[in-house]
Amino acid sequence: MNNVVRSRIGVLVVGRSLERVSFQCDGIAAGEVVVAGRFDHPRRGIVDCPAASLLAEIFREHGFRVRIADLHTTAAEIGNGESVVCTMSYLDHDGGPVGLGVATRTPAEPAAALGRDLIERWSSVVRTRRVLVAVSETDVDDGWTVASVAAAVRAFAQRGDTVLVIGSPGSAASVISCAGQATVRVIAPGRTWPLTGIDPDRVSYVVAPGTPIEDAAEVVKLLRHRFPRLRGPHPREFCYAASDRRETVRSVAAAGNVVLVCDPEGEQAGDELLGWAGERACPAHRVSRLSDLRSEWLGGAATVGVAVASPAGMPLAGELVTMLSGLGPLAAVRRRVVTEPFPHARTALHHVDDGVMASRDRMGHAALVRHGSVALCVTDRARA
Repeated sequence: MNNVVRSRIGVLVVGRSLERVSFQCDGIAAGEVVVAGRFDHPRRGIVDCPAASLLAEIFREHGFRVRIADLHTTAAEIGNGESVVCTMSYLDHDGGPVGLGVATRTPAEPAAALGRDLIERWSSVVRTRRVLVAVSETDVDDGWTVASVAAAVRAFAQRGDTVLVIGSPGSAASVISCAGQATVRVIAPGRTWPLTGIDPDRVSYVVAPGTPIEDAAEVVKLLRHRFPRLRGPHPREFCYAASDRRETVRSVAAAGNVVLVCDPEGEQAGDELLGWAGERACPAHRVSRLSDLRSEWLGGAATVGVAVASPAGMPLAGELVTMLSGLGPLAAVRRRVVTEPFPHARTALHHVDDGVMASRDRMGHAALVRHGSVALCVTDRARA
């Protein structure tokens, strides 16, 4: 193993499978902090430390010079070395040891006190838990979708219509920039809209990419009261990526005790995810780096939700799940809500006796229809 620091065993404290162990060791430079990537336990063997990056980031934020290295221990008597190693370890579901370790030059320096505090703080939230990762399209207003909606805007405008773009100003801007000279107004869900000066016979609407269809449908319902001849796209042209993304986050929040939103760039999308989680009365927190995580967020949390605000947050989400695997036995699963086209059945009617008509759909299932009303559906295939 690279970056090896030799150490010797000290005091042992045991609570169930969780052990907090103090070592003395040599080889730590003055002013340096070494966070264990792995360390040797005299009875448990090599202890993996998946959460090492968390402690390293916290030390760096406090201004310490820190590196991640492998710490080796021996069962020899404690010598005269001044360096101190504080560790904790527990047994994972497969019996393998997992833990944390911090080594400093002397026990009296501030870094040693911080190390002891971090080991105690994070070992207090070690528990078995699961992670639900919300999987969805993070780029719901991709170029192809924007171009498709912009083409619809231009087509409506060529007929002389005023085109109402339903969506937030940000999502509508990408459509408007591609719409040429079309007369366009932005209709944002949840806000008031000025609708004066619009010819009621020449008005159409489109849905901006990134807008949940359910929100757009509520707006369209109101617009049709004002403009009965309102034109719009066929429902098969709707993009459900934003709807699916919102429902995925809501589902994760409904099942979780806390939701962590990976948003390293502080984007507006992160605010949306926090709001959607809040709708399910689930505590939600923005995480822009590992050191943003607070131990109190995880205390008692049997299920942790993870959501990603943008593609830039994907690496952070991976780091977060890896780090959580170092704070107790972990199962990480993905959850996704997907809306897909359903192959609807078109039926053909055939006259039978006594005014009853048989209807067969594309799947070959038969139904009996009397006077235009469905009376009975059967699952056997219709006979030719």
